Amino acid sequence: MTEVPDDASLIGKARRGDRHAFGLIVERYFRAAYASAYAVLGNAGDAEEIAQETFVQAYQKLDRLREPGALPGWLWRIAHDTALKHIRKHGRMKPVGEVPESPSRQNEPHMPLLAAEEKQQLLAAMGELPEEMQEALVMKFWEDLDYDQMAARTGASAAALYQRVCRALKRLREMIETREST
Repeated sequence: MTEVPDDASLIGKARRGDRHAFGLIVERYFRAAYASAYAVLGNAGDAEEIAQETFVQAYQKLDRLREPGALPGWLWRIAHDTALKHIRKHGRMKPVGEVPESPSRQNEPHMPLLAAEEKQQLLAAMGELPEEMQEALVMKFWEDLDYDQMAARTGASAAALYQRVCRALKRLREMIETREST
């Protein structure tokens, strides 16, 4: 059985020019970079592009990463900042939702439209949350990380992240209810 290299050894090899090692970093963290970009952009195509750009920048700046344990958060931040630059350059993107048809909704042609509208409302409300709340929600519900994994990535305690998620969900619920009542 082959042992999976840790981030520190992959970073060391990548710094010495080992492209395969950097490819393993990309495989390991592409979903996180994509999730970070998607949380900002709400658009799958642009998030994919930003995630790819994230790893181009990370490869160029890899010597600046001082603490290998900070790699996930560092990549998250690059993706987030790159997505924000994309918005400044191109304007805010409209979410493009592809709503899969479920068997129970196939006989109700209006349901995919309602689901897409609800998704758009949720993404719009998420965009109004503070950055740390957005980050916590994406890690918890998009990447399906547990609170200990989230803590390792961000440096915040698991308890603080739990509270952040709870507060973010409460605030989202309030924002959506307010919009629905107006």
